[in-house]
Amino acid sequence: MANRIGKYKVSKSQSALSLVDGGTATGKVMATAGLQITHAVPTPAATVTLTAAANGNRINIIESIATTGADNYVLPTASIIGEWYRFIWGGTAADADNIIFRASAQDGLTFSGGILDLDEDDGTDTTDMNVIYQTGADDDQLTLTNPTGFDITFIATTTTNYCVTGWAASTDTSAAFGDYAG
Repeated sequence: MANRIGKYKVSKSQSALSLVDGGTATGKVMATAGLQITHAVPTPAATVTLTAAANGNRINIIESIATTGADNYVLPTASIIGEWYRFIWGGTAADADNIIFRASAQDGLTFSGGILDLDEDDGTDTTDMNVIYQTGADDDQLTLTNPTGFDITFIATTTTNYCVTGWAASTDTSAAFGDYAG
């Protein structure tokens, strides 16, 4: 039985080659009208396990903190180099709790790179700006304390390393890289 792709009739074997039907592209894919990837809004919880299918290669909007203390966003081991996860603050006010991005297990990933940190509560009339970067070879956790805003992206440079880039603002302690203790 023939299928239709647009105005064309194609056989079953030809249909298997179609991306419209969920086929897999190997090589370069060109789009003349652009690609639209919807954002994700992870449900706040003490632990939020992220996946490539639900959260990868898209913007993830964190709208609130679910628990007192911290919400842990657990990054997966990347399935391919170049896989990325972007997180932005979508809340309507500063939050009095922490957001932690981390590996699923102790030394499960490493982070490289750094972020621009904006300290809004430094005791002066100006905001302090610092570059916060990973300092240890096994850093696999990034903590944002009382965030007021952020835009942070994790890009897989290997399947077990994410380069971290972006910015974070806080009314409290500066953002910090560290070693996830499990």
